Amino acid sequence: MPPKTRSQSLQEDAPASYSHPGGDASSESAASVRHRHGPVQEQAMKKKASDKPTEPPTFAIDLSLPPEERYLEVCAAFKDEMRGLTSLFDEVVGGITQVIPEWLFKRICSLMLRKVYDGEENAELKGISKATGVEMYLLVCFNVLLDLFMGCSSGGARIRADTAGGTKMVHFRTLDWGMPALRRVVVQLEYKLCSDGPIIARSITYAGFVGVLTGVKEGLSMSLNFRPTHDNSSSFRSNSRYYGHLVLVLLGLRRSISSNLRSLLLPRSESNSVLNLLRHSKKREVQLDYNNALNAVGGRTPYTTRPLTTTACYLCFSNATETTVVEKDRASARSRSDKKFIVVTNTDFSPADLKDPSSHAPRTKEVDKANFTAILDELAEEAQDRKQCAEQNWKRMRKANLASKPPGSNAKEAMGLEDVIEMVQKFPTTNECTHYACVMDPSDGTIKWCRKWDKPVGAKWIRAHMSEGW
Repeated sequence: MPPKTRSQSLQEDAPASYSHPGGDASSESAASVRHRHGPVQEQAMKKKASDKPTEPPTFAIDLSLPPEERYLEVCAAFKDEMRGLTSLFDEVVGGITQVIPEWLFKRICSLMLRKVYDGEENAELKGISKATGVEMYLLVCFNVLLDLFMGCSSGGARIRADTAGGTKMVHFRTLDWGMPALRRVVVQLEYKLCSDGPIIARSITYAGFVGVLTGVKEGLSMSLNFRPTHDNSSSFRSNSRYYGHLVLVLLGLRRSISSNLRSLLLPRSESNSVLNLLRHSKKREVQLDYNNALNAVGGRTPYTTRPLTTTACYLCFSNATETTVVEKDRASARSRSDKKFIVVTNTDFSPADLKDPSSHAPRTKEVDKANFTAILDELAEEAQDRKQCAEQNWKRMRKANLASKPPGSNAKEAMGLEDVIEMVQKFPTTNECTHYACVMDPSDGTIKWCRKWDKPVGAKWIRAHMSEGW
């Protein structure tokens, strides 16, 4: 099933819907909303709209426990909600069950989707399955397919540091998805090597998901964005290799990209597939840093010329000094870095984005836009809107902040954490499909700010947070 666009999600959920306005959207009255949506949709909008985001609950994950016991507290808190994975699975595979009887398809899945690649993660999922009663094949499907349907915005911005005259980059992120049931299971996880030990890493994820979509530790932050297509998608050979890889991931014979990101975030043994690419490492347990992460995914290649084999995606990494975005294909990658401001959504780099394309793996063929389905066209258009709005909002806010400073002020100290939080919540960066938004600080491995929306943002929120000129 292809991912939903914002307009499709709005038709299903019926909150306030805003197409690209011709004038100042912030001045739209309630009457005009009623005129466009009608009384039934207006009532649904009032019921479902959420203008007050909340902070996700936080759980400690003790890595010294047996894997089957690590998520018991999360399972106890979200047992009922996690049982809703059955309906989520039905929605994801709805198109397939129109061809194959539903009972037969689920039986096939229960026989074939029995594990994920990593033994430790597999044991964790077995513990979750036992604690919640959710069948293993549903958890496997959830964990390997989730990253294929997300619309997101990720990036880095330089702000004032705590030290006088200093600056640093923080990592911002929103996660958009068309499945409203998942809004209720957004959680923050704090990983420890023992129950009374320090926090070694943090992530924002969904209950029942053991990979990493958004994570941070000291010296490294990361986020994963869905990529609507892959390179050379008109080639039968390319498509066969790409979808063959996806089948192997589903069968537990290869790692998912979120599992690879977990390997970069948490200390693992040298048997790990990511560490096998980094032959220079000699320690039994290794904490991978920013440069290791880029080496592994193909953002930089001093140790290997072949990036990890993954599904197509966009990856964002930061170390508080620099932020790098990697446009990842199955077996190749392109990257761009910046030390001031950078953003990626769900659209490929433009030629202007690539300052030195010769230093990265070449693309075998430009993606033919004519091969996009209509839904991917709309996703790409929405993603481009979010990217441009984030860039323009940051430039506009920085210019306004500089103008308000006394003459001779240090321009490097113009922007603060509060400005990044404001920019992230601007519409359409935060929109009707946004489940959560956060700002991470890789300089100390903390999450500076995080909010989740249990229901889609409504007309009031959009008017208050509309990007200027959008």
